Amino acid sequence: MSRGTVLVFVFAAGLILLTGLIIALAGASQKARAVGGAPPSRRPGPTDEALEGRLLEGYQLAGVALTALLAILLPFLYVREPARMRAAGAKQEKESVVLGRQSFEEFCARCHGVNAEGGVVDRYVIPGVKDAKPADYPAPNLREIYQRHPDRQVADVAWETIQKGRPPTPMPTWGVRYGGPMNDQQIVNLVNYLLSIQSDNKPRRQLRFKADGTARQRVAVALSQYRRGAR
Repeated sequence: MSRGTVLVFVFAAGLILLTGLIIALAGASQKARAVGGAPPSRRPGPTDEALEGRLLEGYQLAGVALTALLAILLPFLYVREPARMRAAGAKQEKESVVLGRQSFEEFCARCHGVNAEGGVVDRYVIPGVKDAKPADYPAPNLREIYQRHPDRQVADVAWETIQKGRPPTPMPTWGVRYGGPMNDQQIVNLVNYLLSIQSDNKPRRQLRFKADGTARQRVAVALSQYRRGAR
């Protein structure tokens, strides 16, 4: 079902509800004038004869009409829902890549190059090394992560490296859970950008962010394995 068809149904339902509301307000106003402007709680209720006559039939007719409207509208919305969810997911994936590229340009391009093809960190001093002398340190080409780690998923390598950094190299810790400045959503976006620029053009599933602060698609498993190995 097209978006236009759904909008027609929604507009029709809204028009019916608006018409009913106007009629109800007009009737209430007329009744208020008839009883001298008394509030609804002070007005006499309908008699048994009225309730068992046209008034009750009117309520029943309105209920049947609303039920029929919902019975027609809901299946159309249900049929369209999978396509709507796919479109929303595709939009979020594109936005994630765009946001990741912005983060890369702001924080990573100074070392890895504007196009993520590698660069040089000038006069880097290894921390904790006595009498260490400044030296230029190469920053890797992030378009070829798959080549340097053929036995691992690109998403896992990128996620772990960005989160924890690579001491004692110039690669700092970025994950807020390890004392860095980036939250999980920012790192998910950054990883998705790196997935989109791998030079082999191989399609790779993006990471997805969950509200509980974790990234799906094997990341939780990779982190748990890393922790067990570190022990």
